[in-house]
Amino acid sequence: MMRAFLLIASGLLMVPTVPAAAHKLIDAGETVTVAKSDLTVVPAIDWNRINERPGKEAERWTLDGELLNDVLFFAEVEDGDAIFREVDKRNSPLPRFSGNMLLIDLPDFLNSSMRIAKGHQTFSVDSVAPTTFLGQPGVSVSFSTVGNDDIRRRGRAVATIIDGELFMMTFEAPTIYFFERDLPHFEQLVASARLS
Repeated sequence: MMRAFLLIASGLLMVPTVPAAAHKLIDAGETVTVAKSDLTVVPAIDWNRINERPGKEAERWTLDGELLNDVLFFAEVEDGDAIFREVDKRNSPLPRFSGNMLLIDLPDFLNSSMRIAKGHQTFSVDSVAPTTFLGQPGVSVSFSTVGNDDIRRRGRAVATIIDGELFMMTFEAPTIYFFERDLPHFEQLVASARLS
């Protein structure tokens, strides 16, 4: 009887399990389609893609874990869609993207979305500047946050609206060490972004 128990127990230990937010290695130099869209990037270093999507038209990448360096891709977000999955639709509904939004509306849209979806205690826009993203006029937003974990983070977002659809990439990391270390890697991803 004990032998049968040990055989069953050892067999259970060998059953592969998949964590809820499994990662997939994204190799450097590989052209990668992101957010189930026509948006592609070519990373210069290896990244980890988190399988659990933060939204319908979204994807998350990280180097060391999403709390340490969090890159979000939002692509082909249509009129009436939120960029994140609803957290508490009844009490704190996420703002919806409007195809009629102007680029200057995007920092406030990002602020509201991040506060609700990521539970930021504070979100402040530090600067907004015009940029070119995906060959189109866009906006670059630098921001600072404090999360529910009381860690101060800095972030950068670039966005554009093409044919009434939102395309945006964001990067967020702790102010100490990770932001400065990983910002050039995010900027490289942004520079490599193309529509196929």
